[in-house]
Amino acid sequence: MKTGYTANELDRTEMRNTPIPKRSFIREKKDIEVSALPVSIQGNQYLVDFGQGTSPRFHKVSKSKECSCGAQYCEAIEAVNQYLQAGGLRAPDPEGMPPCPICGGRTYRDRTWDGKYTRTLGWRCEKGGLRHFLEAKAERIKQQLADNPWLIPPAPGYPGVRRDELMTWEECQAANQRLQPGDDPSI
Repeated sequence: MKTGYTANELDRTEMRNTPIPKRSFIREKKDIEVSALPVSIQGNQYLVDFGQGTSPRFHKVSKSKECSCGAQYCEAIEAVNQYLQAGGLRAPDPEGMPPCPICGGRTYRDRTWDGKYTRTLGWRCEKGGLRHFLEAKAERIKQQLADNPWLIPPAPGYPGVRRDELMTWEECQAANQRLQPGDDPSI
């Protein structure tokens, strides 16, 4: 150590040589007492109030333990858990699945038939089972095809290609069977 430095100057010199920690963008835990958070019921979810000093102030927790803020381990979920363990009222169950469009019977979820791209929920009917789900899905696809008949829509200078203008493999096979030996297949 060099002489002539005061204690404050030595502290500042050491601080300059200390690496600065990188900033973390992970949401840090708040110093909030979880059990003190007010929980109320709103519709079929729980509403947790974090107070005026936080953003977002209100968090909605579903019965499947998912918070509206999107955090997987939100303090609101733990607050609802403690609220229920202390004897708090349970939120009502959400409305059931809509009735079967084929027979009008009750339906229940079947996650194996959820639409991967369409994001539609899979279900089964209590009377018709999976058959009614597939019939309803086929009708919906037929309606969508009728509403949009274009495989390639028309553009300026291009007539487009309609789906009904293409041959299916069945039509191609039938046309091939109608050919007689010696017929010109290009006609």
